[in-house]
Amino acid sequence: MPIIEMLRYRGKKLALNIVKELDSFPKVQEEIYEPSTYSNVILTVLISIFGLWLIISEIQYFLQEHYVYRFVPDTDYESKLPINIDITVASNCDSIGADIVDTTGQNMMLFGELKTDDTWWEMTKEQQQHFGKMREFNAYLREEYHSMKDILWMSDDYNTLKNKISVRTEKPNTLPDACRIHGSLILNKVIGNFHITPGKSLIVPGGHVHLTGPFFGSEATNFSHRINQFSFGIPTKGIIYPLEGELHETNENAVSYKYFIDVVATDVKSHSNEIKTYQYSAKDIQRVIDHNLGSHGMPGIYFQYDINALKFVITENKITMFHLIIAITSTVGGLFLLFSKFYEDTIRQIH
Repeated sequence: MPIIEMLRYRGKKLALNIVKELDSFPKVQEEIYEPSTYSNVILTVLISIFGLWLIISEIQYFLQEHYVYRFVPDTDYESKLPINIDITVASNCDSIGADIVDTTGQNMMLFGELKTDDTWWEMTKEQQQHFGKMREFNAYLREEYHSMKDILWMSDDYNTLKNKISVRTEKPNTLPDACRIHGSLILNKVIGNFHITPGKSLIVPGGHVHLTGPFFGSEATNFSHRINQFSFGIPTKGIIYPLEGELHETNENAVSYKYFIDVVATDVKSHSNEIKTYQYSAKDIQRVIDHNLGSHGMPGIYFQYDINALKFVITENKITMFHLIIAITSTVGGLFLLFSKFYEDTIRQIH
């Protein structure tokens, strides 16, 4: 009897061992676990910061304005070209005259008429501040880099300068010694010459002549001048033109000032607005008229303009939301790939 019980006891133990060996959930070996290290934590933080920076950069790039600049032939030959003028000359209005001629030979009266107002060459304190700010701003634009879109949409700080120069409230006790010539003309899109010269102009068949001499008050004419406005096209808020704020002073009575202007039609197309305007580049020369020294010609202020055959087109290239989502998704996917690669290399080095 004891022998049989002993055999039964051993059989139970053997059966229990067999069941344990048949366990379908094998235990994970302890050596597989690796303790976390500071290097892994630092690596994770750096990659996270880098990823956040990339995503923010993509969003900022999406919010920015992007423009495409290109030149195309200007085929709009029959359209007219408005010119806006506001110039003060240091001579009496009776002694000078302003007119314009172009290659079409059109009667200058058909271009329109400019107004002339007697004024004083010396400006008031408010006028000096206004004109001085305009000169400083234009000098900055000539010397520093600027983008075309930044010029076309100036901040409100500069838009205040675009208002007409303040009217003189207090008049000096002396007689006016200067003439303000201002207004707008409608030009043909051809080569032309706007000029301010001594005497008055008289229309004759085939053109016009200038009547000068002591009988017309032009025996001593000073052509010191300042340009408050000189632009082409419809006046647009915030646009700057190179000659605005120009100032030339001289004590000579026979000086010729010549400005050579290249006018370029400019179309600006954005998603919210479309502007058709003109911009121009200008250079100038001046010389004293002295026939005894061989320097011939007529003193005055000459603006010789030419219309460029090419048109400048600026188009806003807006990035869509779909492209932004793709960019962010690609960035996140690349970060996961980079992180997994670094993590695998780190585990391999630990082993």
